[in-house]
Amino acid sequence: MPTGTEQQETRQILTDCGALIMDDHFVYSCGSHGAGWIAKDLVNLDPHHPVRLGELLATACAGLAPRPEVVCGPALGGLICAQVTALAMNLTFVFAERVWHGEKQSFELHRGFDEYVNGKQVLVVDDVINTGFSIELTIDSVRAAGGTVASAAAWINRGNVYADELGVETFVFLDEVQLPSWSAQECPLCQTKVPVNTRYAHGAEFVAGQS
Repeated sequence: MPTGTEQQETRQILTDCGALIMDDHFVYSCGSHGAGWIAKDLVNLDPHHPVRLGELLATACAGLAPRPEVVCGPALGGLICAQVTALAMNLTFVFAERVWHGEKQSFELHRGFDEYVNGKQVLVVDDVINTGFSIELTIDSVRAAGGTVASAAAWINRGNVYADELGVETFVFLDEVQLPSWSAQECPLCQTKVPVNTRYAHGAEFVAGQS
């Protein structure tokens, strides 16, 4: 669990924005369900907040070895956090885009970014790690393009994944918020018929698929 002023300031930003939502029913991008959500878009409403979090994350990543040459984030959700982190680290920024192959999703580097990361050390950055699904696919996309990923970083880790699960040497995050998750089949909230939140996460898509 991160401690110190970086963690305290990060948690204060979340609290001030009303971004930390507990005791509801959410559907995450990988399809699992949970009782909590961090509404990162509320953080981004005031540009000063992501800029400050980018500075904090850059400070936390200052000692990474090998030193990153490029920062990559997943589109769409990780664009802002990765870009402001790259700015604070004085590094180039690229992003990976979600693509679908039938029912299977992955991330790919387009717009010439694949050629740019080839042979470079890349730091993959996302804002909130729920299950690690999006950041893992982003790491895969960088490696598929010939880039090397030794480290990943995030504003918030929901407490489900760490460096080993992501397949990196180092995983840096500013704060950790423990929010349990379950498969859709085992979700106790579904079993007790708690309505799915359709405003945040992927609840609207889930509900539409049930009709």
